[in-house]
Amino acid sequence: MKELKKQLKQKNIASCYLFYGTEQYLKKYYTNFLKNTVLDTSDQTMNLDIFEGKKYSVSIILDSTETLPFLSQKRVVIIKESGLFQAGRKEDSEKMAEYIQNIPDTSCIIFVENEIDKRTKLYKSILKHGYVVEMNTPSEKELILWITKKCKENQLQIENHTAVYLLRTVGGEMIQLEEEIKKLSHFLTEKTMITTKDIDAICTKSLETKIFDLVDAVGNGRCKEALTIYHNLILIKESPLMVLAMVIRQFRIILQCKILLEQGENQNQIGQKIGIRDFVVRQCLKQAKYFKKEDLQKALESCLKTDINIKTGKENPELAVELLLLQYNNKK
Repeated sequence: MKELKKQLKQKNIASCYLFYGTEQYLKKYYTNFLKNTVLDTSDQTMNLDIFEGKKYSVSIILDSTETLPFLSQKRVVIIKESGLFQAGRKEDSEKMAEYIQNIPDTSCIIFVENEIDKRTKLYKSILKHGYVVEMNTPSEKELILWITKKCKENQLQIENHTAVYLLRTVGGEMIQLEEEIKKLSHFLTEKTMITTKDIDAICTKSLETKIFDLVDAVGNGRCKEALTIYHNLILIKESPLMVLAMVIRQFRIILQCKILLEQGENQNQIGQKIGIRDFVVRQCLKQAKYFKKEDLQKALESCLKTDINIKTGKENPELAVELLLLQYNNKK
């Protein structure tokens, strides 16, 4: 992505781009960066077309790319979540793949996708004739640097350990992190250094963090706190089944971390094998100390049994999850 940014700053513009991956913030950022590099704000009304979803035929999209720009050197065509890189639109995809080889100099096409199949002719065509960038969430180290930079842009300062705490509280989604940093800048008008207390007071915890706190309370036998967290989740209209699914996921990750640690894997290796961030591994390894492997396995069995009972109509969802928490806390 550094190379992409360098080329855009030098105004070395390709005829076609594909931005794909899980990080919505980066895809939005670079799409806007590219759009604003190619077109002045005044030119965008007449020379920008955006097609979002699978409802647009390739013919309609190509009509746009073939239209000459109005009082501008280029026009920009943005195509989001088209389905052209997956099964189901093979004919349209292959038609677009052929077109990519002969895009007029007056057009710049930007594809923005979540998931792609690299075996498609369209992907291979853009790889050969355009520019492809995978945009997934950065590593923890990269996110810490980015958080520090964003804080500075908002006239704030943050130490590394506090940035990690912000990640743990808000989650790793860059869009959400940016919003929370802006909130901090609005509230912290009399100082610049962010503290963990500021984050607790101002920032909105992610659902994953709330579930972590719930499981942490369960693991430590803090029944009242566990139930309070659960009731607050229900009050903000979280589904009991969603809460249960997240609890199951958390127990499963803790068990995986515990097993891998016993097998001699270090923190980085555990994170890579499970596909979770370093700070999540650290949290789960800490929680793993509260549980024996047998406890975690029994907890998963109890959760799955409750899940089945809810889905088959044997138990009321909200009450069933509450009873599960009470039952497990009593065992602790």
